[in-house]
Amino acid sequence: GPSTFALTMAMAKSLAMWSGKSAMFAPMRASFCTGANDLLRGTCKWFDSQKGFGFITVDNEERDVFVHQRNIHADGFRSLAEGEPLEFQIKEDSRSGKMAAFNVTGPEGAAVQGAPRRDPPRDRYDDGYRNDY
Repeated sequence: GPSTFALTMAMAKSLAMWSGKSAMFAPMRASFCTGANDLLRGTCKWFDSQKGFGFITVDNEERDVFVHQRNIHADGFRSLAEGEPLEFQIKEDSRSGKMAAFNVTGPEGAAVQGAPRRDPPRDRYDDGYRNDY
């Protein structure tokens, strides 16, 4: 709820006053403590479809969080488009021990748009046909 969010922001602000590298990790711990299942919003900063990972910028927070394609909810090919709005949860990745985004979806839990594939997407047939004639 809003109270949890306000608390997270207050904690993040006070922790951000720390100097040095600890400040980078402190806000992560702060929001992690308020509940691992909180749904966060953000936008895709970049995503490498070939390597299968990228980073999401968390809304209203000065941090980016790692995302792996196995944690993306998509129809078919899993990737993210740069600047795409996302909803997700953050928890510790059991493989790396670092904080990562999980259950990554588009707004309202929709499938992500993803980066454009080389073949024209099925739902945008006017793009493909224009070049055929």
